[in-house]
Amino acid sequence: MPFRLQALFLSALLLGPAQAIAQTAPAAPASVPSIPGGDIFGFTSSSDTGSPGDRGVAFETTSRFSRDSGSYWFTTLKTQFATTIAPNFSVAFSPFTTFMSIQNSALYNPANGRTEFDGFSGEATWRFLERGPSGIAAALSVEPRWARVDGNAGGRIEAWSAEMKLFVDAVLIQDRLFAAMNVNYAPGTTRTDAGGGAGFGGWVAGSSTNISFALATPVNDRITVGLETRWLGAFTGAFLNTMAGNAVFMGPNALFKLTDNASLNVAWTPQVAGNAVGVPGRNDLTNFERHQLRVKLAVSF
Repeated sequence: MPFRLQALFLSALLLGPAQAIAQTAPAAPASVPSIPGGDIFGFTSSSDTGSPGDRGVAFETTSRFSRDSGSYWFTTLKTQFATTIAPNFSVAFSPFTTFMSIQNSALYNPANGRTEFDGFSGEATWRFLERGPSGIAAALSVEPRWARVDGNAGGRIEAWSAEMKLFVDAVLIQDRLFAAMNVNYAPGTTRTDAGGGAGFGGWVAGSSTNISFALATPVNDRITVGLETRWLGAFTGAFLNTMAGNAVFMGPNALFKLTDNASLNVAWTPQVAGNAVGVPGRNDLTNFERHQLRVKLAVSF
């Protein structure tokens, strides 16, 4: 066989299988962007559920202050014990303690520095959409809660509710810019202690909703800062039947990574607009406060 034909024959033998392998070999997997764990979005939650076996405790204080006239301050401590029991599925249990101080208010009776146990909640979160090359992930959560302190007036109540939550987050620019959206709906029923030995009244249904958007960006390996906007609505009836009032809150937040296993999140959102049904004014100070501040210390182990 002439040398030229031998060369062509050998080339076909060598290149043919190589081309076939190249055509059938799977493409290299696309890189999956990531979002840092922790509360980088402030009041707005991410879709993160952790890895199986993760455990942690968090001390979350939410302060709500300034309503009508006088002095108005409520601070609730939520002590959360959480664990991830399966891939994309976590559970948590939380007792609550509420401190209240109301003085010289035109709407509420005085409550001079009282601190009371305020019930407990349980929460289950399922991350139904894992993050892929698109950078988007989503989770559903439900948090049943029993409460015994009126969050507006501070009186003795018995209340049952179940907050249903949708968490969606996305990587906008890898390692530089992240976004999140929450949609929450909480139906519930409450009865109030009339005091003076009269006992509790009848059950009254109500509901609330919360829609929030947030952006976050890392400053360095230890600090992440962000901005969020929240729309809160209060309704009579368990199914958002009649609106009682609504408010828009907007403000900054920051996450400080104290150690590899501990972080501190601070989020402050003042009310920038709102309306209570039947009450004149540019803000809703009947159902909501002028300021909401959250400080959360989370420790994993």
